[in-house]
Amino acid sequence: MAGLIVLWQVAQQWPVWTGFGLASAAVGLALKPGGSAVRARVGRSVLPARPVRYSLAHLDSLDPTAFELAICSLLRRDGLAAQHVGRAGDKGADVLVVDRSRRRVVVQCKRLRPDRRVGDQDVQRVNGTYRHDHGAAFAVIVTTGGFTTAARASGPRYGIQLVDRDALERWAVLGEPLYQILRIPNARARTGKRSPGSWRARRSLE
Repeated sequence: MAGLIVLWQVAQQWPVWTGFGLASAAVGLALKPGGSAVRARVGRSVLPARPVRYSLAHLDSLDPTAFELAICSLLRRDGLAAQHVGRAGDKGADVLVVDRSRRRVVVQCKRLRPDRRVGDQDVQRVNGTYRHDHGAAFAVIVTTGGFTTAARASGPRYGIQLVDRDALERWAVLGEPLYQILRIPNARARTGKRSPGSWRARRSLE
């Protein structure tokens, strides 16, 4: 009330200047939201798209299917043509990949508690299917847990790469490419100029 009384007295003494001040304030308030929206739109347009990254806590919270989809996204982030195929009767393949060397790769995803281990029986199961059923050059098993000693011994012997929790952190959290972590050569094919995400590479997954 006191403020209104003072404003009324000022308006009576300097009506022109008071009207000018009130009009300026109204215009400023009207333009402020619009200006903020424009600045926000411009800011969004110039900011680069953030790379796909997941925290281990987030991956731990996912159900098995969502974990498979997250792994598929990470593979695509690395520039690989990846397709989620995990379902009942998938014969050990949750994600199928065609890499830059035109190799087919089977990826098996195991979303476990951090203290759980993937056993040798899982490695044997993937070994029995990735070549004969999927025509893959090699396979990768990715887990949020770890691997038993027997699994670590048999995996490399059968051409199966093992990605444990530590390697998953480097890949998903720190953004290091999976092939770099596993030290897998990933040269581009010499024939053709299409990238792994091209139509021809996608067709080869079917």
